[in-house]
Amino acid sequence: MNPITKKILSIALLMLLVIGAAADDEVEIDPDADVNVTINAPEYVSEDTFEVTMDVTEVTDFDSGQFDLMFDPDVINVVDVTDGNIEDIKISVDMWRHMDDDRVRVIFNADAGAEGVSGYGYVAKIAFEVVGDIGDTSAIDMSDEFERGLYYLEPREGYDTVGPADLPANWFGTTVTIGTAPAVSDEIPTPAPAETPAVNATPDLESTSAPTPTETPIETSLELSSNPLGMTARAESAPAAAVPGASSESSEDGGLPDIPAACDLIPIYSLVGLLALIYALTQFK
Repeated sequence: MNPITKKILSIALLMLLVIGAAADDEVEIDPDADVNVTINAPEYVSEDTFEVTMDVTEVTDFDSGQFDLMFDPDVINVVDVTDGNIEDIKISVDMWRHMDDDRVRVIFNADAGAEGVSGYGYVAKIAFEVVGDIGDTSAIDMSDEFERGLYYLEPREGYDTVGPADLPANWFGTTVTIGTAPAVSDEIPTPAPAETPAVNATPDLESTSAPTPTETPIETSLELSSNPLGMTARAESAPAAAVPGASSESSEDGGLPDIPAACDLIPIYSLVGLLALIYALTQFK
């Protein structure tokens, strides 16, 4: 067997052991059992002593029984066990005693003669004293490590009398905590009112603003006449949009720049023509 196969088998075996250990902690349920035995105990205890009852669901021809009760002796301790009651029939506790610090044994019997008792009730009432501190927790359970059972009466074969027989049952434990239960508020929370969107009864009027004047580009064209020194300037401009209440302002006031007159451009044009003539003569040489 190669090392990889050995490792896989080891992991599988470990998983099976873990699953088996978890299964052992669960309560075994007998599907054929018609009777449930439960420990009716408070979840929280704030007094120095408290009582629990060993409740049973409907039993038929019930005669007797016994169980061993387990608990944490550092938190609680059994101080007394008294009789039970099923359908107003007394269930007498024949014996109870501490088998260990954390375990007591209880044996009980129905005072119903040969007919037994049928119905609902509890088989015993157990009194505890609190020895732990606030916040300590103890499980209370009827361990299956020791003999436990309910017995009913059935005819004995070959005899005119009846005798006890095992009554299938499921046994359920519980847990108690020292202290008071967390406070639960009785107040019904008031739902917050839904926000209603604000409705503006007066519709907003779109603000109208005066159109902003747009600068119209001014095209300036230079026309060269047959005489290179003689030049004329022509400014072509689109008519500016009339703006109500607007007045013509100079460039100093933020208006359109002043367009130079043709007479002001003659010296510039003459200089340009002269430079062009000099450049042309240079090329002919």
